[in-house]
Amino acid sequence: MKLSIQEKKILYAFACPNHHNTVTRLKWLTALTVDPKAKRWMLGLARKMENEVEEHWYPCFYQRLRMEMAKYYETKKYLRMVEKSTDYEEDLYDEAV
Repeated sequence: MKLSIQEKKILYAFACPNHHNTVTRLKWLTALTVDPKAKRWMLGLARKMENEVEEHWYPCFYQRLRMEMAKYYETKKYLRMVEKSTDYEEDLYDEAV
């Protein structure tokens, strides 16, 4: 099953180790969503989790998602630190002028 980064972020925030509770939570989030486009997208994610993810291997899926997203956020943090600590843009601009 392919998930976009947006879907992974939502699952990282709202999923739990229990498959049934995760699907129920996504359906409740769909009901609370006001924007029709976002509502359709959230319902699609809830249906994808309900139909495409087998309940017996969901715990493995959940753990892999948590590890992958933890690495993703850690990498984003390091990239922000590198961007703040380097002045490549200013150096290149000074050399060009």
